[in-house]
Amino acid sequence: MGKRFQPVAGSDRVYRLEDGCAVYLLRDGDRGLLIDLGAGAALDALAGAGVTGLDGVLFTHAHRDQCAGAARASAAGVPLRFPEAARGFVDSEARADLRLPTPLLRAYPGRFMPPRPFPGARFDLRPGTTLSWGGLDLEIVATPGHIDHQVAFLVDEGERRFAFCGDALHSAGKLHEPYHLETDHYTGAGARAAAESLRVLMQLRPNVLCPSHGPVTEGNLWPVFEETIARLHRLAGLKDTICPGRPAVPRLVRPTPGALMPLSSHLYVWNNSYFLLSDDGPALMVDNAGALPERFWEQWRALPGSPRPIEVVLVTHIHCDHVEGIDALRAATSTVPLSVWAHAAIAGAIEEPHRWRRPWLAERGTRVDRRLAEGEAFTWREYPFRAHDFPGQTDLHAAYEATVDGRCVLFSGDNFYPPQQWGGTGGLCGLNGGHPLRGWRRSIDLILALEPEWILASHIQPFPYRRDDFLACRDWTESVAAAMRDLAPDGCLERHHDPHWITLSPYAQPAASPTPVTARLQNPYGHPITAEVRLVLPEGWHASDLERRLTIAAGGSAPADWSITPRPSARNEMVTLDVTWEGEYLGEIAECYVRPG
Repeated sequence: MGKRFQPVAGSDRVYRLEDGCAVYLLRDGDRGLLIDLGAGAALDALAGAGVTGLDGVLFTHAHRDQCAGAARASAAGVPLRFPEAARGFVDSEARADLRLPTPLLRAYPGRFMPPRPFPGARFDLRPGTTLSWGGLDLEIVATPGHIDHQVAFLVDEGERRFAFCGDALHSAGKLHEPYHLETDHYTGAGARAAAESLRVLMQLRPNVLCPSHGPVTEGNLWPVFEETIARLHRLAGLKDTICPGRPAVPRLVRPTPGALMPLSSHLYVWNNSYFLLSDDGPALMVDNAGALPERFWEQWRALPGSPRPIEVVLVTHIHCDHVEGIDALRAATSTVPLSVWAHAAIAGAIEEPHRWRRPWLAERGTRVDRRLAEGEAFTWREYPFRAHDFPGQTDLHAAYEATVDGRCVLFSGDNFYPPQQWGGTGGLCGLNGGHPLRGWRRSIDLILALEPEWILASHIQPFPYRRDDFLACRDWTESVAAAMRDLAPDGCLERHHDPHWITLSPYAQPAASPTPVTARLQNPYGHPITAEVRLVLPEGWHASDLERRLTIAAGGSAPADWSITPRPSARNEMVTLDVTWEGEYLGEIAECYVRPG
């Protein structure tokens, strides 16, 4: 038997069906209007609810789980109506992810789960207006947070005041997939926006809350809103700073863009790079944001001991503003061949960045000449170093301990800053691979063990180590993990705050024949689970055994591999993974891109 609509709150005009998201049906006699669509099962269930004609679908927002069935509905002539601000997320002609070599090229998108392309979308739902249908008035209310264009629909029916709220709220104190709140990669702005949207909804006084994910909640909703708003504000505050309450620390230099500044007799900083000078001439560079301009070279040539060839670039992490100048420098180097060194854990992503689903990726990869093992002691000229895996702002991050001019220093990349700079952090962000305990906590504990004199942070932010700052950071990891669990519907941080718990990879690749794609499902729970997965391909593409059944051990992961035969295309094509997790249908939860070869 197929899925069926069930009445909501005893109403004979409002119904609900589960299909990757909750789909709501408003009924007026034999006419119907849907709020959200899911995978399309609602279209088959209309007759069972006494509906013979469908007047359209109103979307609270355009995430893939809301509109996976849109192409089918459009083919049937059903009007598909979206918030006007969703155009750039839906319209194939406006979408950067369908044009760029990777959707993450030099950018943090701030929006997740874009839909597969489909025709027929209209972008005419405007917050602050009212839509009348079947004797009902639907007030359209902006509710950004889960995504910037999300809206809610308020509908009065007798004494019931329904709020069809999309993913603005799951249930009391809970949000669906709260990683969607990461509208930027380093602050709590998205959580605050979500809290403000709930404040607005609370003041509109609904008494039946109809979310896209989560149960229908009836009655006095004021405490439901208050509890959720409070939890959002707590998370927002903890996202803003990694060291709450700590005072400013004097920087080692005045941050001056475009100035080559000495930290000691052999150590200099320029913009996003550090330079270590050897006594016998050459220099080692840490990170390279872009081609070095003549302004830099004028200052470089004025240093004692010039000319000084740059011999090595040592890379802390994969972001474009730390690697994109390397190949230009390599091409310009004539007297001494330039060698690139990096921790082995990040080297693959430096060489092939587009395979990874991480933000701020370079336009192209660069060759790594020396891979440094975890904990490896190495030397460059007269300087001893040690390489460390250093997850934080991103999981693909390293740090390099060194002794320079008698001081123990740590080239630390983007993880830590003075407390007064960006809250002391490069940001806790799931898309970046950030995790408060298995990421940040490890790196904080490393610093507390090393106790370097200087933290050589990127972006012209070197500062002296203070142990109490990092003790506060360690406490923060527990506090923010607790705040994240509080918002997760089942308390599992790793499922609900991690957009990488189910993935398709490579994330972006050129078409080939065949084109390989691998799904990987993580099981963050303490018991084994079973999942059914199905690869969803563009029309005319082929792969064998599209459906698989996986058993995943507690705390483990399981892969599924396919070889795809694509058809020629003029633009990027999206491949998605449809997942049923322990009987719960999640929809097309993961995506990857194949661009023209």
